[in-house]
This record gives sequence, structure tokens and C-alpha cells, in this order.
Amino acid sequence: MKDFLSKYKNQNELFAYLSISIAVLLYGTTLTATKICLNYYSTPQLMSFRMLISALFFLPFIYTVYKNIKIDVKDLKLIFLMILCEPCLYFIFETNALKYTTSGQAGIVSSLEPVFLVIAARIILKERFVKIVYLGLFISIIGSVLLSLSSDVSELAPNPLLGNFLELIAIILTDTCVITTKYLMDKYPPFFLAGLSVIGGLLFFTFLNIFTGGNFNIVMNASLFLVIYLGLLTVIAYALYNFAICTLPASKFSPFLFMLPVAAVFFGWFFLGETFNLKQFSACILVFLGIYICQINTKKKLVKTAKKLPFYEYLLTIGKK
Repeated sequence: MKDFLSKYKNQNELFAYLSISIAVLLYGTTLTATKICLNYYSTPQLMSFRMLISALFFLPFIYTVYKNIKIDVKDLKLIFLMILCEPCLYFIFETNALKYTTSGQAGIVSSLEPVFLVIAARIILKERFVKIVYLGLFISIIGSVLLSLSSDVSELAPNPLLGNFLELIAIILTDTCVITTKYLMDKYPPFFLAGLSVIGGLLFFTFLNIFTGGNFNIVMNASLFLVIYLGLLTVIAYALYNFAICTLPASKFSPFLFMLPVAAVFFGWFFLGETFNLKQFSACILVFLGIYICQINTKKKLVKTAKKLPFYEYLLTIGKK
């Protein structure tokens, strides 16, 4: 079978960076939309509708673009693991986490995802990172922690400890999915794997909804538009995310995941009235600084970039004192 991964590695990296940025921003909006929809739907019910819309969006590609792709029997176990981790178990833990914590806090906890991902890529995928990457990760972690500490207590988080713990399990599941997907991309294109994920998720959550005695009644209010939005955005975000995974090494795309808490806090503030203060804004700046540093290949390039800053000479003066 054709090696799809080698094909996408030759693509323009700029588009890959754009893909991961858009995917993370879109995902930040889904946390807020999901929290609103949980007021009207149970977790299995909401996810059934969400995956159904995603699957309907993908099905035309199965019979056109990907009609000649055949799945190797040896890959079925990895595909099953990929689908089981995300969307199946991942969305169960995440949607339940959002019942107990704010979308912003859930996004902050998910900032640990790139850290776990880099560790897994180093151990399992044997990827090598330049030391400057660890500096960027450290700065982004500091930004994420400050973002969390500066969040105000809210009535929207009845049990934040439980909610944040459930979100932590969710990000471990999604990192497992990423590593598995990276293996599968040696043989299959990103959007094809995204389609398999939503179809598998549709079957899983449909049976779960039936098993738990749920129904498939649609609530005819504004939340209906959010359900449609979640369905469309799920498969699109998966496709963009998978493209970035197969084009960039973990050291390059994982730092962009630190944008998730920033997006989650911002959209939670904009749509739900969750807090977003000056301290949180400053923490967001640190997150973006860490992401930028992770994209610099050498220490010399970092110093060269720093010299362009207007306050560089001032910092040197302070250092001499």
C-alpha cells in the first residue's frame, strides 16, 4: 500500500502549522458548546447526534475519494484502539468533566496533553528533540499553570476537582490515540482515519444511548444549532489535527496544544461569562512565547531573535548589575 506519511511530510509545513492552529481553536469552541448542550442532552445522546452529523459529512468521501483503500487485517487492532481511546472513551470522560468544572478549567487541565505527548513520542516513537524544545515546553507549562491559578471560583464548577480529574484521564486517552494514529498514517491518509473515528464513535454512542435507556429526541431550541456545529466541527478538526500529526514531528505540533486552554478560557468568557482577567491574559502571552520557542531549532537562532527585541539591551544591563 502507498506510504501516505512520506507523501504528507513533503507538504508545506506552513499549512501544517495553520492546520493545527485552526484545529485547536475550533476545539476550544467545542468545549463551550458542549457545556451548553449538556443542559439539554445526556452524554450518550449528545455524542450520538454529534457523531451522526460527522459521519454523514464523511460518508460521501468513502464512496468517492477513498473507495479503493483497503484496510489491512493486521491494522484492525490499532484502528480499534484508536477509535476506543478517541472518540469513544475520551468524549465520555470529557463531557462528564464539563458537568463538574468550567470549560476554561477543562482546557487548562488539557494543557498537560502536549507534555505527555512529547514524553510518549520520545519513548515510543524514538523522536529526538533539540534542547530548546524543552525550554519552550517549560515556559508554556508555566503559562498554563498561571492561567489556572488566576481563574476565579465560579458557580459553573460544582465539583472542579472531580471534573479536572476526569479531564486528565481524557487527555491521557487522546495522547494514546495520537501515538496510535501516527503509526497508522504510514498506510492511511489523515482524513480517512478521521472518518473511521467518527463512524466508530457513532456506533459506540448509539449503542451506549440505547443501553442506558436514553432516547433520540431532538430539543428544538438554540442548542440544536450547537449540536450541528459540534458534528461538523468534529470531523473537520480531526482531519486538520491528523494532517498536522503526519506532517510535523511531535516536538513541533504538540506545543500548539497549549493554545487549547487559551482558547477554552477565552470562549468560555465570551459565550458563558466565565472569568478572563489581566493575569490570565499575561499567562496566555507566556503560552504563545513557549510555542514560538519550540519552533526554533537552535539556541543561536533564539539569541538572534531575542536581539531584535527592543528591550534586549536593557535586560543585558540588568544582568550586569
